[in-house]
Amino acid sequence: MKKKTTTTTTMLGVFMISLLIISNPSLSFSQQAAADDDDPTGVCIIGSGIAGSSVAHFLRHYSDHSSPPRTIRIFERHSVVGGRMATVSLAGQTFEAGASILHPKNYHALNYAKSLNLSIRKPSPSSFSLGIWDGHRFIFKTLTSHSKFPFLQKIVSLTNSFLMFFRYGFSLFRMGNFVKGAVDSFLKYYESFESRPVFETVDEMLKWAGLQNLTARTLQEELVDAGLSTLLIQELVTVITRINYGQSVDISGLAGAVSLAGSGGGLWAIEGGNWQMASGLIKSSNVSLHLQEEIKSISYLGNYYELNSTKGNSYNCEVTVVAAPLDELNIHFMPAISIPKRKLQHTHTTFVRGLLNPAYFGLSEASEIPELVGTIESSDIPFSSISLLKQQTGNDMSYKIFSRAPLADAFLDSIFRTRIQG
Repeated sequence: MKKKTTTTTTMLGVFMISLLIISNPSLSFSQQAAADDDDPTGVCIIGSGIAGSSVAHFLRHYSDHSSPPRTIRIFERHSVVGGRMATVSLAGQTFEAGASILHPKNYHALNYAKSLNLSIRKPSPSSFSLGIWDGHRFIFKTLTSHSKFPFLQKIVSLTNSFLMFFRYGFSLFRMGNFVKGAVDSFLKYYESFESRPVFETVDEMLKWAGLQNLTARTLQEELVDAGLSTLLIQELVTVITRINYGQSVDISGLAGAVSLAGSGGGLWAIEGGNWQMASGLIKSSNVSLHLQEEIKSISYLGNYYELNSTKGNSYNCEVTVVAAPLDELNIHFMPAISIPKRKLQHTHTTFVRGLLNPAYFGLSEASEIPELVGTIESSDIPFSSISLLKQQTGNDMSYKIFSRAPLADAFLDSIFRTRIQG
């Protein structure tokens, strides 16, 4: 069985929520509605992912509750909410296809889960095996243990830590310090409104937290200055950036720092799918949700904005928020706005049920293949990573493969000993 999905990342600031807020400077969200029923006083949000749903949530939370509630509309061109927090079903199980893990210091997400009574799922404490594939052989492998005894699991974990240190040395600690510095700077955004300013631009926001310089340099440049070894950067760091963003260490320093932070401990997810956060926020924010309705034009008409959809409907809004990548939308703005051209990296996710072919990896048994196969930068490697999601039986397993381009059936036939249909 093979299922494919596609996500997109950008070379600049991939961890930032891209919001284009178009508002009339002479009006505010908390103003009293005018007597004229046709007067637009609501907010229109394009996109129902975590960005759009968060905007709706905070607008409701911080709005003037002494005034009549304003209409908030969310437009989603697809049939479901959640954006890139999508799931797929394979072998009777549900797996994350997009944003699959959340950082323990993502306090907004933690608060969402708590307020929405969502169940948090944390990774299994047992150690998983990692292999770094160079297109011809595994240049590094860790051990794995399927033992249910915590003592044996601890021994394997300590052994793997030793193997990591033996290969990469003190550079591992320098990498940890680099990530900690970036995370600590990012945590400034959680300070109270009284202790931080209101930001007019993303640049102001980044400069205030001390993160702006990271956007002007590559991750590799930042890590070299931080004292990391070439071996660690070319192997483990590259594996992480290829898994998380499908890109090399030439990614921006800020995006790279976020990518490395996502490889640490304490990561979590929502039981049943992370999309439930967006869905819950939308439901609790008293939103008018327009599924399968794409906005094709936004026009400024003096005191409000007119939105026209592909369904032939027209909506008037005091404020419009585009909570989706402008690069992927076909919206006509009037007057025209300037959108800088960006280089996007599409990540293709292929789900396969079956059993990997050990001969492809130069091994004799499938059990010798690491549970997570990461890759270095090489034109000889058509995939970024292969991860084992679940083992149904000895010869029936579910895998997730990341790649920069769609994977042909001929390649999948070569890398899998068997592929189960249905």
